[in-house]
Order: sequence, then structure tokens, then C-alpha cells
Amino acid sequence: MSELWVGLIAAGSAVAGAAVGGWFARSAGIRQAEAARHAGDRQADAMLHTVQATLDEQRKARTEERRRRTYSNFLALAHDMSADWGNADLFRELQKAAAEVTIEGPDHVVRAAYEYMRCVREWAEGSVRTDAVSTAHSEFIVVVRQELGTEERHVPDLP
Repeated sequence: MSELWVGLIAAGSAVAGAAVGGWFARSAGIRQAEAARHAGDRQADAMLHTVQATLDEQRKARTEERRRRTYSNFLALAHDMSADWGNADLFRELQKAAAEVTIEGPDHVVRAAYEYMRCVREWAEGSVRTDAVSTAHSEFIVVVRQELGTEERHVPDLP
């Protein structure tokens, strides 16, 4: 065979080898890119999950703080009202506080608040004893503590 044919066969083999090698390199590159994309997707999903969990915790903390303020306000006004039941302005404030407790909920806290308010009113009218007010006061606090996750079974008596 002439040198020309040997050169053409060698060149053709080199081109074919380069094409086959390029094909395999391209396939490997595509697989690596796909793997990197999936890894990026997983990382993005993990980040979104973390951000969502953080936002949920912050929302829960804000809700608990808002409820804590609402319940405390109601408790303070009910206590003040027990000392001055005839005060119309204080009674309106207590009704507003009870409405806020109703909005914040949940139902078992609302029921305990209205029971406490009923006992204070009946005590002021002379139809219920002081221990009923103390019991309603304690029950309201227990329910609130359960709702806020600060449970403690012993509640000090009213002064």
C-alpha cells in the first residue's frame, strides 16, 4: 500500500477515534450536568423546607405572643372588675377583652374566660361565693397555660 493510503487510514482512524471519544465525553458531560442539576434541586428543596419551617415557627411565636397578651389583658381586667363591678368603663373594657379572647380562641379558652367573667359578675351581685371566683380564675389560667404550652397544674389563689 502506498503511503498515501496509510496516511488516509491513520487520519480516518484518528477522526473516528476522536468522534467516538467526543461522543463518550459528551455523554459523560450530560450525565454530570444532570447529576449536578438534581443535586441543585435537592439543595434548593432543602433550603425552601428550612425557610418554610422558620416562617412557620415565627408565625407560631407571634400567635402565641398575641394570645398571651390577649389572655393577660382579659385576666387583669376581670381581676380589676371583681374589685369594682359597678364601674361601667371597666365593664366595657372587660367586654372588649372578652371579645378579643373570643377572636383569638380556641373554644376551650373562650369558655373558661366567659365562665370566669360570669363568676365575677355573680360574685359582685352576691349570688356566688368567693371560692367559685377563685376556681374559675384558676381554671382559666390552667386552660391558658395548656394552650400556650406552659402547663403547670398549681395556680396560686386570688389575693
